Amino acid sequence: MFDIMGGNHRYNYSNYGQMNLMNGLRKLWMEHVFWTRLFIISAVSDLPDLNQVTKRLLRNPSDFADVLEIYYGKDKADTFRSLLEDHLKIAASIVSNAKTGNTKAVDQFTKKWYDNADSIADFLASINPYWDKDSWIQMLHEHLKLTMDEAVARLGGESIKDILLFDMVEEQALAMADMMTEGMIKQFKI
Repeated sequence: MFDIMGGNHRYNYSNYGQMNLMNGLRKLWMEHVFWTRLFIISAVSDLPDLNQVTKRLLRNPSDFADVLEIYYGKDKADTFRSLLEDHLKIAASIVSNAKTGNTKAVDQFTKKWYDNADSIADFLASINPYWDKDSWIQMLHEHLKLTMDEAVARLGGESIKDILLFDMVEEQALAMADMMTEGMIKQFKI
């Protein structure tokens, strides 16, 4: 039996399969928020690494799909990959338009971003009976709000606030990873 503390929760994992799944999903969610942060920094500051950072960020959905394919098959993994790619591309459009001050486009893309989060939640709930749609909507909406706040702080030059928000983004990403892990352990009796 392994006791792991994750945020405010204690998880009991009884075998290495459970630990490996947890570690793998935590790594993927952390990479998701880490490379998103680097994208925001590079885009806001017009850094020369923006194309390379974008390419690496867009690899994350495929990395997720590789793991999900093992459990859910190629079609479902590809659906998740596509939804997560859309999530990232919409976020990039929000940052780009916010940087130029196009608030109308920011509002339009923000609505599209939340609709995409709802689609992700709906999809996840449809493939795993232990993943509740409303819980995923709550988690994903929190993720979007924190990421948006982080980007706004970066755009506004509020570095201390930006860093504090990213700490919150990290903690929340680990909670999403743990929720995903728990559902898969129950569904597949890992």
